[in-house]
Formats: sequence, structure tokens, C-alpha cells
Amino acid sequence: MNLYDVVKFDGLGIDWLIYKHEGTEYNNKSQLIVSPGQVAIVVHDGKIEKILENGQYKLDSELLPFIKRFQKSAFNGKNPYPIEIYFINKRIKLDFLWGTSDPIDMLDPEYHVKLRLRSRGQLGVKLVEYQYFFEKLVGTLMEKSVISFDIIKNYFRGFINQKVRKELVSYLVKNKITYFEISMHIDEICEFLKQDIIPEFKSFGFDVLNFSIESIDCPEEDTDRLNEILHKKAEMDQLGGENYRTIRGYDVLEAGAKNNNGAATIMGVGLGAQLNGQMAGGIIPPQTKEEKASIECPKCGAKIPQDAKFCPECGTKIVSECPKCGAKVSPRQKFCPECGASVSESSRSEHY
Repeated sequence: MNLYDVVKFDGLGIDWLIYKHEGTEYNNKSQLIVSPGQVAIVVHDGKIEKILENGQYKLDSELLPFIKRFQKSAFNGKNPYPIEIYFINKRIKLDFLWGTSDPIDMLDPEYHVKLRLRSRGQLGVKLVEYQYFFEKLVGTLMEKSVISFDIIKNYFRGFINQKVRKELVSYLVKNKITYFEISMHIDEICEFLKQDIIPEFKSFGFDVLNFSIESIDCPEEDTDRLNEILHKKAEMDQLGGENYRTIRGYDVLEAGAKNNNGAATIMGVGLGAQLNGQMAGGIIPPQTKEEKASIECPKCGAKIPQDAKFCPECGTKIVSECPKCGAKVSPRQKFCPECGASVSESSRSEHY
């Protein structure tokens, strides 16, 4: 094993979080230099002996009392002792990017359209509980003497993705925030999600300094469908319900006229007949009882109202009298509704 007189770490050219120095034996003449933005953890026999902030230190018995137990006489009278030194990067990390890996299904709380939401943003964290983080993760995450920040990012990305998928939709639905209102509530959504993820980061020794949402969006076809509903609603609000339905009816009629399908043509003709009575916003009146209760003239066959006395086409007298009691009798009646006497054609013609 090499015996180090000066122990320091200047970085690896990568985004590192913890680095284990390659030396394992030191003596009371060795110097430890902790650069700004670093913390050094001195470990002996798997136990943390000292946590040192930036500065220069002698690795002697004054700093590490336990080394008095080592009485080796090798190395020119120096007393070597086995320890491990870990450097921790305590700089604030503001470039933690997160994003949902898959779309989040949500039913818009106002327009009841299924949306596939996606979200992404940025996170800033700082490692503050060095000992807790060291004891909890160094043994499982250390690879080739270093733990890169990417390893931590990959873990927390999965956690954030899971939280956002669950809590974002829950918040929007609970507060009845429709898709087009999300931007107005983005700050409160950020704060809600931040408070929900803080405990998990805290459990690994990190403080969450900031949490931002860059976007919450969905595929273009989803927004197109939602925009179509909004446009129809706006038209209806401006025109009124009856006028809107009338105009939409003309649209259907026009589409039916362009369609050669027989069923569409029949539907268009029927709708056209109805719309002929809806000029200038008017509404077709219901058919009157007189129009429904029509009879045929016994002479020319023309359709005439049931209570007409003469046919308007040929002048034939329609209403006659019962030969027995004189009550009015229509051509279709075979017996008098008042006395029950027969009102056959022969008796009726005799009375004319």
C-alpha cells in the first residue's frame, strides 16, 4: 500500500457526489486538504471517526485520537494506520431535470374529454446530512470508488415520475382545473408537488431548494378535440340554443346534399322541409288539430277540414242533417251520433 503525505481531491471531470480516496494507510505526518465545496469523512473499521469541512488538517492523534493504538515501527519511524477518506461534493445541484416517462391519462373535469398529459421541469437539491447519506447509500451505490450524481438522478427521476403521475391528476380533478386553466394555477401546482416530494429527498439527506414545472401539455390531437368543444360552446353562447341548432341543421343539410348516399339524401330532404319554416330564426309551429283531422270531399276527393260545410274545390255541401232528429252529420258517419238513426246515402240524398 502507498503511504500518502498529502491527501486531496481535485475532481474527476465528471458530475461526482462521493469519491473514495485510493489511499488506505497514512501516518501522523500526512496532510488532508479539503477544498471549498467539499466535505471529508474519515472512516476507520467501518465507523465514521471525523467529518471535516473545507480546510487543511494533520492526520495525527490530536485530530484522530484512535491512532494512538497503532505502534508500527516501519516506514522510517513513522506510525502508519489504516483509514479510509471519502470526499463529498456539497455544491448545490440546480440542473436536476425531471419528466414523466409515459402520458398521464386524465378526464378533463369540465369538458369530460380524455387527455394524455405530459409534464417536465427542473429541480435544485443540496446534500446536507452527510453522515446519514454516507451510512445509507455508500455501501450500495459505490462503483469504482465514486458515486456520480447521475446515479442519484436516475433513482429520484423514477420517484418523481411516480409522484407526479398520481398527485398531478388528483390535484387537477379535485380542484376542477380544466386543461386550459393549468397555466393560471402553475405556481400552486408546483408548491403542492414540491411539498409532496420533500420527505423522500429528506430521507436521503437532501434538501429540496427549488422545484419548477416547465410545461404540462398533451398531444395535439387531444387539444384539437378540446378546442372543437370550446368553439361549439362559444357559438352556442353567442347565438342562443335554438339559433345554434338551426345553423347546425343547415350544415347537416349541406353535407347531406354533397353525399350521394340514399339515406343521407332522404335525411337531407326531410330536414330541408323542416327548415323551410325556420326563416330568420323562426320555429316551425306544431300541426293544428284541424290540419290533423281532415276528410275527403265525397264528390271530388279533395282534402278538407272535418267541420267544413262546403268543399272549397267543388262547392259540394259537406255537412248534412239527420233525417230523423235534424242533428249535423258528416259524410263518413253511417248513424246519427244523437239519435242513432241510419244516415245512409239514400236517406241523406232524399233530405238534401
